Formats: sequence, C-alpha cells, structure tokens
Amino acid sequence: MILNSVSVDCVIFGFDKSGLRVLLNQIDKEVLRKLLPEQASSEQIRMIYEKHPVLTSDLYWNLFGGHVPEDQDLDEFAKNLLFQATGLNHVFLQQISAFGSPRRVPYTRVITIGYYALINPDYYDLKQSNLSKSLKWFNLNELPPLCFDHNQIIQQALLKLRQEVMYHPVGFHLLPDKFTLTEIQSLYEVILNKKMDTRNFRKKLAKMKLLVDSGVKQQNVAHRAAKLYQFDIQVYEKLKMEGLNFRIE
Repeated sequence: MILNSVSVDCVIFGFDKSGLRVLLNQIDKEVLRKLLPEQASSEQIRMIYEKHPVLTSDLYWNLFGGHVPEDQDLDEFAKNLLFQATGLNHVFLQQISAFGSPRRVPYTRVITIGYYALINPDYYDLKQSNLSKSLKWFNLNELPPLCFDHNQIIQQALLKLRQEVMYHPVGFHLLPDKFTLTEIQSLYEVILNKKMDTRNFRKKLAKMKLLVDSGVKQQNVAHRAAKLYQFDIQVYEKLKMEGLNFRIE
C-alpha cells in the first residue's frame, strides 16, 4: 500500500566548473496518468487534472520524489529514489526537514520529507527513471519553473549544506577521487557564496592532515600542472572521535 499523504523529495546537488547545480527531471504525463490513485473519487481525479502542474503545462520540472510505501523506511525509500535517478548506491544522503504546508500540493494534503544528496556529475553516468521524459542539471541561479514548493525545498537543502560543510567534510563528495587544492577552495567558495583567503584556507587544510598527496599531477592543462590530492576518510574518522572541529570558513 502507498501512503498518498506522505512523500519523499530528494535534492541532488552536483558541482563542476560552472558551479553548484541541482539535478531535475520532467515527468512523462502519460506515465503519471497511469499512476493516479485507484481509490480516488472522480472529483479528486478532476482536481488532479486541473491543478497538477505536470498535467497542465510542459514547462515544469521536479525534484526526484514519490509517495512512501506503507512498509518502507523513509531513509531506505530515499536511497531507492536516488538509485532510480542516478543508478548509484552509497551516495551521501542527509535528511533536511519536513514540509507540511496545507496547500503545498493544491489538490490534496501531502507532507513530504526532504533530503539532499551529493554527487560529482562529471564522474557518473546518470540513469533516467521510467517516470521521467527528461533529466537535466541546472545551475542554482538559473532554475526553471518548479512543481509545488520544490524551490523552497532546494533553498532549505542549500542552507543545510552550507551549515554542514563548515563543520564536516561532506563537500568532498562533490569532488572527483583526485582533486587540486584550487578545486577544493572553489567548491567551498561556491557553496558558502564567499571568497576565501587562499593562504589561510590551505593552512587550515594542512593542519587537519586530511589530504593525501596522490603522487600524480594534472594532465593536459595549459598552465603549470598542480598536484592532485585525495581525501583520507580514515584520518577523518579518527580525528572525529577525538573531537575534530572541521570549521573551514
């Protein structure tokens, strides 16, 4: 049984040279029509057809979400949604908040639990779900029209991410396996929306001893090749147990 009044929505963040981005999808109208609740009355169906953004316009995009099965854990359902969207397992996933405005969905009452996930879009082949007719990365400053309160959920996810990256190294999930110090600084500047002093930033990173020199440098670059580093998760886990404060701003 599906709980039609409870859903999960996932904000999938990615980072590349153009900045911080979010993965959105457009739902196939015909597929959506087939998923209308069987127990809905004719009046409820009429309301859905008249007020669901996807059924009234081709302009709207969505977060990855769905109504929660009665027998499924929320976190597990969110992980399943991520796999359907990206084809990836073991993705960083964090719960944001519950969104329960009475009119957030115009034709019925739905409470959604928001999550955000972090991946590197340049290093993974995304998997388009059966419900989607289109899948696309959007810059956070250039979002298309969104369904329901999905823009509010994205903004809340960004706020949560900004709070998290100042104390925990979650930002590394947005980077490739090997990265330059400039890439790390650029990532944090984009997320926190502020410029950082390069010398101080690198001094803080070095003091934490969380980075390992990979022994290789950049290739096929016009400028002087920079060293590539890797994040040492074992060192982080050890320091965290000892009371590490990862304040990087």
